[in-house]
Amino acid sequence: MSLFREIWAVSAMNLAALPSRAGASLVTVIGVATVIAVMLSLLGVGEGVMHSVLQNDQPDRAVVLSSGASEYMGSFSRADVAQIAQAPGIKRDPAGRPMVQPLAAVVVELEKKVGGGTNNVLFRGTGDIGREMNKSTLRLIAGRQFTAGLHELIVGKAAQRTYRNLNVGDTVKLRGTPWKVVGAYEDAGGIDENAIAADADTVLAAFNRTAYQSVGVQLDSPASFRKFKDAVTSNPQLQVQVKLLSQYYRDQLQSLTALLAFVGYFVGGVMAVGVVFGALNTMYSAVDARKREIATLRAIGFGGTAVVVSVMLESLVLAVPGALLGAALAWLLFNNHDIAMGGVSFAMDVTPGLVVVGLIWSLVIGLIGGFAPAIRAARLPVATALRAT
Repeated sequence: MSLFREIWAVSAMNLAALPSRAGASLVTVIGVATVIAVMLSLLGVGEGVMHSVLQNDQPDRAVVLSSGASEYMGSFSRADVAQIAQAPGIKRDPAGRPMVQPLAAVVVELEKKVGGGTNNVLFRGTGDIGREMNKSTLRLIAGRQFTAGLHELIVGKAAQRTYRNLNVGDTVKLRGTPWKVVGAYEDAGGIDENAIAADADTVLAAFNRTAYQSVGVQLDSPASFRKFKDAVTSNPQLQVQVKLLSQYYRDQLQSLTALLAFVGYFVGGVMAVGVVFGALNTMYSAVDARKREIATLRAIGFGGTAVVVSVMLESLVLAVPGALLGAALAWLLFNNHDIAMGGVSFAMDVTPGLVVVGLIWSLVIGLIGGFAPAIRAARLPVATALRAT
């Protein structure tokens, strides 16, 4: 008999006996499901953060930053912005204006609706060109746009859901200055829904500032990025760095997502150790219960390899349903579940990629849990096992 047929025959016998060990088998399945559900839910936090930031990714968007500064900490004068607008590769609007938007950014405190206290929230200053850049995703869901020169602002729906005094028509004090909420917007679930926005020059004047913090640019095509970057960074009057907007956000979030991934894998790994011991116990019990059957097969000519593979397959058969159950629980309970972290609200994202990760982990658990019992089954002395009761 070929090795393949031997493996098939022994595996079929093992799988047919699973109902007789339903209790022990179910413990292993539930253990694997718990590991995968917890791990995927933790990893889903990091995926949700990245998804919310890159939800509205535009490959033709770039950001100009002061050297060594973030998007919110730079310093650009009007003359700097004018020089940037002269660089090649910039798209122009129907009126012929370069698609360059200086951005003002101020961190303000807003009172939380739940739990009391305050959180820091980004107050963004933008303008007509900035709205033109975002028109494909950003849209008003209530009220109207702010008016330049007036203390009027619009709020993202996530910020409106989280903080007090942000309904359309409300007046909110920001560092002692009253601002009227005239509109609310959504941005396809992107991170900007956590911000509030007003006219850039009005924001600068209200907070006694004279410089913008960064400059947003829309290119005439993604292929123009290198040309634009080289022109701006080689200008001796500008000490800046230029990045694609999506790359800038990835760089900013790298440490956070790495930490979240470490926590997810660490917790999953610790739990997996316990599940592996449970799987070992289940498979050792299965081997002990089938000593005579295994010995009989060995006596009539079945090889040890077929026994090893069949026990390993049985272990995997218990692990894979556990992974699928755990992934289903994580998706049902946590996918698109809103979570607030650091004053920012976003939806957790249990992606198909994470489900694949969960399946791989379950296979590893099954292989480790089945390896030692499989070797033991293959090494059972035939004569001794035949006398087992």
